[in-house]
Amino acid sequence: MKKIKIAIWGINVILIAIILFLVLGKGYKNNNNENNYKTYTVQNNGTNYFNGIVQETDKKIVSDEPKSEDESLVATQVTNGDKVTKGQVLFTFYKNMSSDINSVNTEIHQAQLAIQEYNSSEKKTDDQIELSKNQEMLSEAQAKLTKLNETQNRQVLAPINGTYYKDDTGHSYIYGAPVIQGSVNEYSLDKIKVGENVTVVKNDGTKISGNYDQKDSIPYSTRNVSYYHFRVATDEKLPYGMHVQIKNASDGYKIPENTVWSKDTVYVLKNNKKYKRVVTMTKKGQNYYVLDGIKAGDKLVIK
Repeated sequence: MKKIKIAIWGINVILIAIILFLVLGKGYKNNNNENNYKTYTVQNNGTNYFNGIVQETDKKIVSDEPKSEDESLVATQVTNGDKVTKGQVLFTFYKNMSSDINSVNTEIHQAQLAIQEYNSSEKKTDDQIELSKNQEMLSEAQAKLTKLNETQNRQVLAPINGTYYKDDTGHSYIYGAPVIQGSVNEYSLDKIKVGENVTVVKNDGTKISGNYDQKDSIPYSTRNVSYYHFRVATDEKLPYGMHVQIKNASDGYKIPENTVWSKDTVYVLKNNKKYKRVVTMTKKGQNYYVLDGIKAGDKLVIK
């Protein structure tokens, strides 16, 4: 009986030891691996993104087709993709107008002779009315001659500065300077501020600077939600048709002062471990604005 009591007592001691080991061991683990850090969750930096496409500021039709059967194209001064300036000669046509030109030249000669005769006459006042008629005839004939010469050697001039392009259907155009055009709905219209700087991300991922240079006040669509066009200008001329992303300028991610451990250092908490991050930031008031090194959702350790 005594041996049975000793055995039971021994079992109880073992069970108590196991329980103490489990409890104390868990507590030790918690004390060493779990730290009750206070954190701040990084919020969105407020940057707005819009989509855009490179389009022309203006588009004018030009034609290299003769206007009639007796007119022919004699010279083309542009090829596809050429840059042109307003007033530059693009095409020259010829139409034989010699018969009409000769006839008008005769009218001009007759009017000039009549005027000369008057100027050599001593009775100028008596022939004043006739002189006026001859002068009017001369002026009309000279204007007619100018028009006939223009018709005989017709030129097509570039209506605007831009780029000449002839499409597959044979139609020719002058495209104005390339600009980025986008659209924005009525709820985000206030985020487009004319003159404000933006970052333009090209389709290959490279970034260039730009600014909003135009925003429509009248919507182009009012079905359910109103939409407005806006334009972005850049120093770099992008190819027509390129799709880009437009990113508004931002001060960065706003974080409180007590998350900054030194001049340029914060600590990000992951899996209950803190990791040092050296960031680029500026201070405004009681807050810091971080440009890089962290992202929305990161948990920053508070001092």
